[in-house]
Amino acid sequence: MPLVVGLPGPVLDDRQRRVLERVQPSGVILFARNIETTEQTRTLAAALRELEPQPFLCADLEGGMVNRLESLWGELPTPAAAAAAGRRAVRALGEAAGAACRSLGIQLDLAPVVDLDCPGGCLGGQGRCLGSDAERVVVLARLFNEGLQEWGVSGCTKHFPGLGAVGADTHHELPVLESAPAELERQLAVFAALGTEIPAVMMAHVVVPGLGDAERPASLSRAVVERAATLPGSPVVLSDDIEMGALTGWGELPQRVVAALAARSHGVLVCKAFDRLDDIAAHLTELAGADSKISGRLVEAAARMGTLRVELCQRAAAVPAPDDETVAQLWEQARREAG
Repeated sequence: MPLVVGLPGPVLDDRQRRVLERVQPSGVILFARNIETTEQTRTLAAALRELEPQPFLCADLEGGMVNRLESLWGELPTPAAAAAAGRRAVRALGEAAGAACRSLGIQLDLAPVVDLDCPGGCLGGQGRCLGSDAERVVVLARLFNEGLQEWGVSGCTKHFPGLGAVGADTHHELPVLESAPAELERQLAVFAALGTEIPAVMMAHVVVPGLGDAERPASLSRAVVERAATLPGSPVVLSDDIEMGALTGWGELPQRVVAALAARSHGVLVCKAFDRLDDIAAHLTELAGADSKISGRLVEAAARMGTLRVELCQRAAAVPAPDDETVAQLWEQARREAG
């Protein structure tokens, strides 16, 4: 299934394994609730690698407040603090994230954030943006990604088409982005500049009338998703967590997953609702059996996610994993470079 799913806790028990064997998600996303120690996390990753087909593993590791590995190696500077310190600090932040991910068996880091920092924006206020100048954000995001790649880890740009000017938190509500055309194009140019270098892009839950759809959030809008899918390099398009509060008015989880796939996203994140995975898979299977368009879309998305899975695993396997001491040193270097 073209799903990226979260797990309830730090251990994969027999019941959870059976669910994953039935649903066969393309990927698994790890959160702080799944991580207690390095050895426990590696044991969990090894158990997931035994599934057939083997899912890729991903996590949100941006730095600052978005750091799922803080219990293992401590704090990391925010992207904003690293950017303020300069290029070396951003490169060091990317290398610290890449080394930690590689050491734990995580192949995809859902970073960097490339939303442009705007006055009053939620993400900028949280220190998650690399800056307000589009050209400089491209340079810094490229450096962060080079740091990831040093350790065989891939990145994902987010949040398309840009949440920088949005004051609301999409975890809780659905905002409308009323940016002028020139401002939209300035943000879209950042995603376009990185499309051939970073293999995935994540869709935002925000309504953007200026991109041809004044009703549906970007993550459920074919007009906007296709803009992401046709970026240079044709990156894999992932919907942000389908459980977020921004999508409360868009049906139950199975309906939201269908809507995201119908909009031509390749993969959909279901981060918390592990107990709903069977329902989601059954709903997709039922619709596919009754509608050839849905069936074709499901096959296409699953194939694209399968290719991504193979590429991520091969890329990571080509780089030896660092030991815990090396990761700790790189995290300390990232903190030191950011001042």
